[in-house]
Amino acid sequence: MLRKGFLLICMAIFTACAADNSAVYLDTAAQLKNMPDADSAVKKYESTVRKSVHSHFYYEGRGDLYFAYGEYGNAVNDYTSSLRNKEATDVHMKRGRAYMKLGFYPDAAYDFSSVIQLGGEKAYLAYSERAKAYIELGKYKEALKDIDKARSHTEISAELDKSMAEIYYKTADYNMAKVYAHRAVSALPDDASLYFLRGKLFYKTRDANQAIADYRRAIELKPSFTEAKRELAMVYATCPVSIYRDGGKAVELAQELYSADGTSDNAMTLAAAYAETGDFEKAADILKKAVDSEKDFVKQDDMRVYQKAYEEKRTINSW
Repeated sequence: MLRKGFLLICMAIFTACAADNSAVYLDTAAQLKNMPDADSAVKKYESTVRKSVHSHFYYEGRGDLYFAYGEYGNAVNDYTSSLRNKEATDVHMKRGRAYMKLGFYPDAAYDFSSVIQLGGEKAYLAYSERAKAYIELGKYKEALKDIDKARSHTEISAELDKSMAEIYYKTADYNMAKVYAHRAVSALPDDASLYFLRGKLFYKTRDANQAIADYRRAIELKPSFTEAKRELAMVYATCPVSIYRDGGKAVELAQELYSADGTSDNAMTLAAAYAETGDFEKAADILKKAVDSEKDFVKQDDMRVYQKAYEEKRTINSW
């Protein structure tokens, strides 16, 4: 009897300590997001914290790390492990966003719906996130209903404004998207992703000057921002307004991207950059090699169109 009582006390103390230290997992993960790569960050995380009876925090923290380094599949696996131990709105939200990155929109919608059903202050954000999933699924009526619900649940919020801007971007309402993007940037002036989003909106509305400024600011805030570098390189290489084209800068950015990762997107960017400098032979050769290794038939066709233009010594300029 005494032994049983002692064990119960020990368990209570251990549980209390673990609960008190639950933030350690997430704080540790947050501090490791600037390491050279995901492997070193995860190894450091695993050697710093340990699994416990509250292992949902352990998996959530490691999932945050994987998400930060773009390893969304691993992030989903860890968030799923966390949810198996304990249902939590934050983790459903995080897993839903990871599913969005992977293009698994029905799964993302399920997670955002779970956040809404569980209730709490995250519900309004879940409506805006689910609206984005619905848009990708072509469910525009459902998306609009979620937008209205998101608006009714809160006053101005930078995160909500960002979500709204992304939704309007997807539906090609660029002027309305800019309204929300401006508000979000004003509230979160150090968020690189907001400048990148607003840069895309500026370019869609044919304001190359402001687009360049926002892309450059996004890269300043996040030097590893490959998408921003790719978009900026394409502006320098293909903008219809000649004063904004700069083949040298385009090649510099595109070569950096292509050397790090020879994807078809990076190959097309580098080819466009060389074409702007007048080196059409090199541009066509890059695409010829890329087509042979590309499995996506749509991308193959796009690359062949560009390749033919470069073989004919023509640049392709477009908004």
